[in-house]
Amino acid sequence: MIQARLKKMFSKDQDDSILVHTVLSFVYRGSGILANLMMVPLALNMLDSAHYGVWLAIGAVITWFNFLDVGLGNGLRNLSAEALAMYDVAKVQKLFATSFWSIGTLVLLLIAVVLFVFPVIPWNQVFNVRSISQMELVEVMQWVAIGFLMGILLRLTISLYLAHQVHSIQALVNCLVQVGSYLGVLYLVHVSEKSLVAYAKMLSGVPLFFLLLISVVAFAKRFKVYFPWPRHFQLTYMRPVLGLGVSFIVLQLMWMLITTTDSYLIAYWLSPEEVVPFSVSFKYFGIVNIGFVLIMTPYWSSFTQAYAKGELDWIKQAQKRIQKMVMGFFLLGILLFLVAPWVISFWMSAQLETSWHLNFAMFVFSILYMYLGSKNYFLNGIGKLKVQMRVLMVTAFLHILLAYWWGVKLHGGVEGILWGTNVAILINVIVSTVQVNRINNGTAKGIWNQ
Repeated sequence: MIQARLKKMFSKDQDDSILVHTVLSFVYRGSGILANLMMVPLALNMLDSAHYGVWLAIGAVITWFNFLDVGLGNGLRNLSAEALAMYDVAKVQKLFATSFWSIGTLVLLLIAVVLFVFPVIPWNQVFNVRSISQMELVEVMQWVAIGFLMGILLRLTISLYLAHQVHSIQALVNCLVQVGSYLGVLYLVHVSEKSLVAYAKMLSGVPLFFLLLISVVAFAKRFKVYFPWPRHFQLTYMRPVLGLGVSFIVLQLMWMLITTTDSYLIAYWLSPEEVVPFSVSFKYFGIVNIGFVLIMTPYWSSFTQAYAKGELDWIKQAQKRIQKMVMGFFLLGILLFLVAPWVISFWMSAQLETSWHLNFAMFVFSILYMYLGSKNYFLNGIGKLKVQMRVLMVTAFLHILLAYWWGVKLHGGVEGILWGTNVAILINVIVSTVQVNRINNGTAKGIWNQ
């Protein structure tokens, strides 16, 4: 029965499936973006600039925990998508159970580390702040870290949805989390509970609630056959799951070193207050990347299954459509840049402004980020990761050197740090473009085809 349903689902035209879930994703993400934009002035009302700047820096550091989720989650996603292309339900059962119990053990170990090690870390020095006590920072860091770690385990269900090409699930989860977080913080402001600890508890607890809810619903109905019973755990599947997962972990770790540490570097090298305009500009131009990622997300697993089936013509046509969309979002980015001062001033109720120099650097960042994604979603989907890994290992550390030289030594400030990031991304764009062209032309040999 399950095999018959899978054959019916995957016999549908892939483009139709992508279109349906892209439209749903835009609906979900639109609501989430609105809630996220409304959250910024609300957060500034609850926390002063110094506390909010520290929170943004904390978010940049804690996000590093996500590389575990992204690595194992994407490894599970790719292997499950390949198994589903062959209608092998039993293999998916074993892959999911093996991933669940493996990552569950790792999460428990990391939570123990958080509880025992975090209290002895001098967080005031880490975040270059004196206005918040060490005790308060320890409690904040523990709440947020444990929340992220628990989320790693629960998000494995999302990987299962993605392998089944239910691509809009990520946007739905993000929408629920962002709207729920906004309502939660609004409640805290209403009851005058204005503290960094309360803010951290709310923004850590809301995602866990919705992830748990979605997991319960999934395994009670649609994915009942995949429930991770211990008997489905199979040691022989740990190597392929963890092997591919480790590759994604390294990729994500290096990628995050390039793209998510700027907030921390700004707070540490300059001041926490300077993180705020950077974050506002980042969220504003993030509209380009959010929209593009919503379109690209369905293609990942579709590329995996099409490549496994040898549907190379569909892959080439899909890539042509993606490049047309890149141009469309590039034009949107130009429009956003031209109207940025007025839109940001209106959005922030004239409480905060961003400079033309910062907005231009962020515009370039968003375009480079988008173009690189148009190449790497294909490479990630078909598991050609080795070139990415090596280039990212170099550019991840080059990024820090460039950011320090440009932002501190040359007194470029926030914009200089961001330009260091842009140069590092540009190098990855060039290499990934070369690799995709070689794979499409059938000339990828050696490391270019690994």
